[in-house]
Amino acid sequence: VSAHLKKSTPHNNQLQQPQMKRYLIALALSGVVDAISYMVVTPSLVFYVLENGGTKESYGLIMSAFSFASFCTKPVLGMWSDVSGGFRVPFITSLIVAAIGGLVYLLASALPDGRAAVGAILAARLLGGVGAANSALGFAYVARAVPQEEQTKTNSMLSMMRILGMASGPGVNVLVSWVHLDIGAWSLDPLNSVGIILIICNLLAVASIFFMLDEPDLNDKEQETAIDSDSRPQLSKQGSSFAASTAEIIRATISMDILVPVLSIFSFNANFQLIETGFAPAAHHALGWGPVATSIALGSISFIIAFNMYAVMQLSSRGVSDPKLLSGGLVLSTVAYLALYFGWTAEASVWEFYFPILGAACSFPFLAAPTRSIFTVAVNTKPTLKRFQGSFQAVLSMGASVAGFVAPGLIAAFCLRHPDEVEASADKRELTPWSLFAPILSLLTLVGMAFIGISKKDETGANAKKEPADDEKAFGEESSLLESVERRASCTKSKREKRSSMIAVRTSACQCMGLTQTGEENTIR
Repeated sequence: VSAHLKKSTPHNNQLQQPQMKRYLIALALSGVVDAISYMVVTPSLVFYVLENGGTKESYGLIMSAFSFASFCTKPVLGMWSDVSGGFRVPFITSLIVAAIGGLVYLLASALPDGRAAVGAILAARLLGGVGAANSALGFAYVARAVPQEEQTKTNSMLSMMRILGMASGPGVNVLVSWVHLDIGAWSLDPLNSVGIILIICNLLAVASIFFMLDEPDLNDKEQETAIDSDSRPQLSKQGSSFAASTAEIIRATISMDILVPVLSIFSFNANFQLIETGFAPAAHHALGWGPVATSIALGSISFIIAFNMYAVMQLSSRGVSDPKLLSGGLVLSTVAYLALYFGWTAEASVWEFYFPILGAACSFPFLAAPTRSIFTVAVNTKPTLKRFQGSFQAVLSMGASVAGFVAPGLIAAFCLRHPDEVEASADKRELTPWSLFAPILSLLTLVGMAFIGISKKDETGANAKKEPADDEKAFGEESSLLESVERRASCTKSKREKRSSMIAVRTSACQCMGLTQTGEENTIR
């Protein structure tokens, strides 16, 4: 099985069209499974924990455990893919771990209530987080196997499949709500049967990765690098080379074109947590909405995000650059979160609450895939980082994970106002000024993108000026060695060539207009 997994079918660096379809199916199914798994567990997890003797505090710990496990596992999977050069083995391993987590989740209710059952649920979510970390592998695979001009389109499509998977989560919850089966002293109910869904989904993803995900080949330069790195004979040289390469990696990593995409993925995930964490309590106080109305409002944005991801795919395929897509999304994000801060008041209408969410949802696709593509290009342009693409894709994904388990607690503590505080205030705002962190982060990222753009223009201009200067210098050194007669002959020949070139250009132009230049042609001859 291991030999089969490591076998590379394609013989070039870019996959052919049939293989392209195969790996897209595999990665898309893996993303859908990840999204469904998360959306199936989240709505019922609090009830499952309480039913098995847990508390709200233990529920909060278990919720954070999933993101924390994913955060810790992403660099491990990224390094694994870099060292082995393959994706299927780490991919399948993570999915099998997630399937085991589903089994533990299913059987947790069979254990005694209290510490044993709650501990099993915690272990199940930790294992599930390990499986969710394979999203970094998917992006690393795209970075290695897909041509640069198609990466934004591909990443958008994969992200769109995850969003559709999240949208289908409630339907799966309705399906398991009908489950009631007594098996001796233990019963299968809507809460623990979620584990069966997790097992089935992850095993389907294992099959798709095993049969449809072709390993991309290393190109020639990468193969030479791998051979050189494996054939260093002396230990002292290895030590000095390691120190030098580490210093080079650090210098390359702290460049702006690497740091700004990391800031971007952290900021738009942290900003979106302001909606996910703050909308329910704010809408409950201002509009009187309960869980059903809140879930409908938040669920509707899944389709809006999917539509805008399709728009990003189309714009990217028509040649709109990733920096332009990202900059447009950052502007929209800044406006949306400013409207959210000023619009969410105790006296606001439904649309004043919903329009900022709509704007933030529309900006999300313009931030996600272009950020990933810009980061991938930046890593590929640095020779010291290119061979660590999997590890760096994991680092980028870790930025999203940090926002996922850090931002909710801070938002609940510092950004949300208590209803009594809202009523006592003059502005009646549901959010404190601390919530302005969202538009500020978007603006900072926009400034970073502007800095990168200006730096690249300066580099291009400097290179363009340098080349003519070098040519003039070389011409001066060579001409000083020539005889005066030869120099005059060369100048005469140059003038003739220039005149011939000018007449040739005019001749081509006249031919395009249907005219002739017979007289001048004879003159040239």
